[in-house]
Amino acid sequence: MDLQQMRYFLAVAETCNVTAAARMLNMAQPPLSRQIKQIEDELSVKLFERRANRLYLTEAGILLKQRVQEILSLSERSLQEIKLMEQNCGYTLALGAVASAGTVLLPKLVVKFKKLYPNVTFHLLVGETSRIIELLEKNVIEVGIVRHPFDEERFESYSLPKERLMVVYNEETFTDLNLKQELTITELVAYPILIHRKYECLLTNIFAKHHCEKNFFCQSDDIMPLLAWAEAGLGLAILPESAIDISAFSKMRCLCVADEEMVTSSALIWLNKQYRSRMADKFIEFFCEEIK
Repeated sequence: MDLQQMRYFLAVAETCNVTAAARMLNMAQPPLSRQIKQIEDELSVKLFERRANRLYLTEAGILLKQRVQEILSLSERSLQEIKLMEQNCGYTLALGAVASAGTVLLPKLVVKFKKLYPNVTFHLLVGETSRIIELLEKNVIEVGIVRHPFDEERFESYSLPKERLMVVYNEETFTDLNLKQELTITELVAYPILIHRKYECLLTNIFAKHHCEKNFFCQSDDIMPLLAWAEAGLGLAILPESAIDISAFSKMRCLCVADEEMVTSSALIWLNKQYRSRMADKFIEFFCEEIK
């Protein structure tokens, strides 16, 4: 499977429609269909299923799509950097970030960075900490913003200030909370709790110190389902303050928790002893100065 075949596959995987993918690739549909069949034959696996006149990725197809995106991104970035190594031209910096940093912190910083380096453009990949670390290890991105903990021996880092973990709830379901300014741990454990899996250990330890039984109704690796479940009145979601956007949820409110350990922290990280582009180094230097 060469790079061109990867581009063919990715076009079909992203559109779930061979005709639309062929149009996007500026080629006829039959040759593209043959290419997809050839890829499936080569890999001895089914990548697509057709249901109700629409293509759906199989489990193998979903995995291949992810890997192809990584390979093509790294390939394009490598070729670009080689061509521009000695030229004072534009450069695309590949970044990764957890969702809260990608939507809250980075835009403000990029506005300032763009004024210093007007020719730079960005390729931003957003995901959980484990995903950002995986992308760094595969050299798909050069720097990433993640949440603690991570392997501090493998990565160099610059830590951001700590932020509070907040409680988000449906004010029409949990009306008894509407007059409170904050919750104690004892009060918190009386409700069903919705948490990101990353905070399970932290919260378990906090509850144990207060001799409280944990009441985790739902654990998830994604923030958005937790917000949706909280909006449905299924429990109280515990999320980092910067990750909470309740503007689209009219019935939602936030509360602080009266415990100094209810905090989380993030960091800009990059691989230790690994080649980085000059633009990545400039961004790291700029980031550290701005966050001081």
